[in-house]
Amino acid sequence: MGADMLKVLLEVLAAFAVTGLYLLPAILADRTKRRSVLLLALFNLLFGWTVIGWFAALYWAFHPDSARKLGRVAKKNRRRSAQNTIDAIVSRARSRGGRGAGVGFAHRVEHRRSGN
Repeated sequence: MGADMLKVLLEVLAAFAVTGLYLLPAILADRTKRRSVLLLALFNLLFGWTVIGWFAALYWAFHPDSARKLGRVAKKNRRRSAQNTIDAIVSRARSRGGRGAGVGFAHRVEHRRSGN
């Protein structure tokens, strides 16, 4: 019984080691904070069983993002941030309802000029 348990334990450990090795490209991509981790993991799962697919996924995991792509991502993030700031300013202005130096101020100036 002890030998059988040891054999099962070794088989389970071997299965975990093989699974970890098979998913190594996806794990490395996640550790290096790649933007396309999900796509790489799916590619690794579907095509990793071929030796070429596994090495392609491993290359992809180590290959840096292109400067052009990073520039587009940075520009998109800046636009999103600017739009969020604009939306927050507009929302705050609308919630104030024209109090302060907005519409009410212009109305008071016109009222004084007309003499009423």
